[in-house]
Amino acid sequence: MKKILILLIALVCLSATGFSQQLPLYSQYMFNRLLLNPGVTGSTNAIEIRLTARQQWVGIDRAPSTQIISGHLKLKNETMGVGGVIFADRFGPESRIGFQGNYAYILPVFNEDARLAFGLSFQVFQYQMDYSNFTSLDADDPVLMYNVENAWLPESDFGLYLYSEKYFAGISANQMIELPVKIGGESIEMNSLIRHYHLIGGYKFNLSGDFELEPSTLLKGTFVTPFQADINLKGIYRKDYWLALSYRTSGDIITMVGLTYKDFVFGFAYDVVTSKLSNYQSGTFELMLGYDIPFGDDSGRSRF
Repeated sequence: MKKILILLIALVCLSATGFSQQLPLYSQYMFNRLLLNPGVTGSTNAIEIRLTARQQWVGIDRAPSTQIISGHLKLKNETMGVGGVIFADRFGPESRIGFQGNYAYILPVFNEDARLAFGLSFQVFQYQMDYSNFTSLDADDPVLMYNVENAWLPESDFGLYLYSEKYFAGISANQMIELPVKIGGESIEMNSLIRHYHLIGGYKFNLSGDFELEPSTLLKGTFVTPFQADINLKGIYRKDYWLALSYRTSGDIITMVGLTYKDFVFGFAYDVVTSKLSNYQSGTFELMLGYDIPFGDDSGRSRF
């Protein structure tokens, strides 16, 4: 009975998100690419600290919710970067809470006008299944008597990241270890961690002394689920204010606005769902707060 119930839970949680939302979705990743690719570690001239809070599908009970604190810096020899991430991600009865350490090795390329970084991250997190979030048809069923199942799992990401003042491009593989999640002593194949891939790129155009325009795109997916694409367009005014629009091929439309003030960064995103799910929720909200600490010989506030 218990094994059948666990298998049904896994199927529901995987199918409910289409693009296997084992990894959190982000809307403002173009302002913190570290969340997708460990090769971004140390790519700025500041100690870059970011706090991201995301509430997906407002109005739906126990919808996906994500909170993340990240930070990274370039070491003074400029050939290495280090960083870390603390994260909490919840969706329905499932949750993941853990931490991640990042390392990147950075090489100059193209007459030192650009940098190529090789990034690796290692993370440890607690996977939890809370049965108290389910409504039982049988009030005396011992399986659903407010049991909480826990499992500690390791994972690792790898990424390549090419960047300069004008452009960036990267590819990363996330959840490379792909361990099965064991719940109640049972290893459920349908609930194994799946390797995800992200391909990202963008270019910044100077329209005038005050205006810049940066189109970018993100391709993401696995080899067992369809790939999705994000198409983004960001406008920047005097390097301190931005407005961005994104279209996700799953049907989401995202608007973003933000600013920098001295060494502080603020960003806000609102996602609109165009599918039938829009009848049951009020959109997705994402808040980003940041602080850039000048660091190194070429220190200065990180710019977008």
